[in-house]
Amino acid sequence: MVRVDICIGSACYVKNSGNIAKELTEEINKRNLQDQVELKGSFCMKSCVNHLGLGVKVNGRLLEGVTAVNAVDVIMKEIEQAL
Repeated sequence: MVRVDICIGSACYVKNSGNIAKELTEEINKRNLQDQVELKGSFCMKSCVNHLGLGVKVNGRLLEGVTAVNAVDVIMKEIEQAL
């Protein structure tokens, strides 16, 4: 099981983390991975403070450079590598 945590704290939420979670859920369902991926909301990961981009962790590893534009592609790549 791959665990994906997406920050829904105020700074990331303003940067569309809520929409990213929705789009990611749709992509996971489209690829029929819902039994292999656990998607969770999380409070502040300090990503924005450290200028790392939106707060996203895959299996506990904080990703860098995630934006509203590239989020689904970056996260799906990490999921595929973890499976």
